[in-house]
Amino acid sequence: MDGYFNFTASQNTKLKPALHTLHNWHRETQLPLYVERLQKIQSDLSQDTITASTVCETMNNTQDMMQNIQLESIAIITEIAPLLSDKQLIYFEKMLQKRALKWKSEWLQDSEEAQIESRLNRTIDYAEKVYGHLNLSQKKMLKQKLLASDYQAAMSYTELLRRNEDTLQIVIGLNRGNLDQNEKERLLKQGFSRLKNSPNLGYQDYADQFKLNTCDMIANLHATTDTKQKEHAKAWLENFTAAFKSLALNKP
Repeated sequence: MDGYFNFTASQNTKLKPALHTLHNWHRETQLPLYVERLQKIQSDLSQDTITASTVCETMNNTQDMMQNIQLESIAIITEIAPLLSDKQLIYFEKMLQKRALKWKSEWLQDSEEAQIESRLNRTIDYAEKVYGHLNLSQKKMLKQKLLASDYQAAMSYTELLRRNEDTLQIVIGLNRGNLDQNEKERLLKQGFSRLKNSPNLGYQDYADQFKLNTCDMIANLHATTDTKQKEHAKAWLENFTAAFKSLALNKP
């Protein structure tokens, strides 16, 4: 957060205790849910096949968990935003622009071939974190799925710019607007809702279809995995499960 706002010492004295409270809530209420979800995923990945709908259910569940954190953060945001100076708001805008340019350099290549190659490398990197080494046939299948997915980087970049502008205007509204607490909370909840479901219906339709394509690709990849790869996935998930259990038990 400091990388976006460059907080002052006095702001940090308010922010840090609030973050500790958020972390305690997360540790006590959310980490046990993560453990349950990971155990469900582990059970799914132990099967020879999984359905695309099962994968999408996991994605949707993860989205819901992230939204829980957003909503719980509202009190912190409404407390800190009014304390920001004009200089910090300008700094925030510049950091959002920097973030957008970084995304553009990583995902919006000049040619379709370069985009596919970049996406394929990232997809393989992530898949191998879960399953271990992929064979040539699996990599070829992933490339075919990516080619057929109708990825539209320019549309995604436009949505990123919309979200950045939306976020900036919300922070400015909280900072300068004469809003009561209910109005501030409503402003943030509406913003979080637009993050989940874009007001740009063309983009949202595209994003929904892209998610379905991704779920299908993951289900197809899992169907090709051998025993060694499934064991790798099991161990990968067990590491996260153990870490979350440990964090949940060891309260500060």
